[in-house]
Amino acid sequence: MRRGALIVFEGTDRSGKTLQSNKLAEKFKNENINCILIGFPDRSTNIGYLLDLYLRNCENMRPEVSHLLFSANRWEYFEKIKTYLESGVTVICDRYAFSGVAYSVGALKKDIEWCMMPEKGLISPDIVFFLDADVQIRVDRSGFGDERYDTESTQNSVSTIYSQFKKYDYWKVIDASKDPNDVFENIYNFAKQALCKAENSHVKYLWS
Repeated sequence: MRRGALIVFEGTDRSGKTLQSNKLAEKFKNENINCILIGFPDRSTNIGYLLDLYLRNCENMRPEVSHLLFSANRWEYFEKIKTYLESGVTVICDRYAFSGVAYSVGALKKDIEWCMMPEKGLISPDIVFFLDADVQIRVDRSGFGDERYDTESTQNSVSTIYSQFKKYDYWKVIDASKDPNDVFENIYNFAKQALCKAENSHVKYLWS
């Protein structure tokens, strides 16, 4: 059976990830492409509940604890994602392992190698869209400042760490400062290519 693709949207806060991931899922469904949309962290699980309290500044925890909880939240979905892909269902993720690393290193100043280790063995994406928008555009968007990491300096630090993932072939930098419809057309073209490439390939794992 042809497998589905794992398509990931990454970027700093208010860069347009949720908008574009939803648009892609809707477009695929209109084209009868079987897909599912997942957002991380998933705040509906027990682990996700703790993360929600943390992100809303209702709970404090050591950076090591928060990092491992974010990773565990993704591992909760490992079998589901693997099953979806092997059943021919494309999985679209709004954030994934790269967020965990970028925020723990950029915002919490943890060692990058240590931060990458808990993510090792998660399913590797077929393509990652990193939405890159000027910090002032992001700050001006609705909702910025509502959660723990929503400060200009933190977001700049996180963006710097994200740039280290450019070495991976699946990493695509998208100029998210343009009109959202133009941004989507760019994403859509790359996504369709990723679908075709994934069809006859095996599932791979981070950080190979």
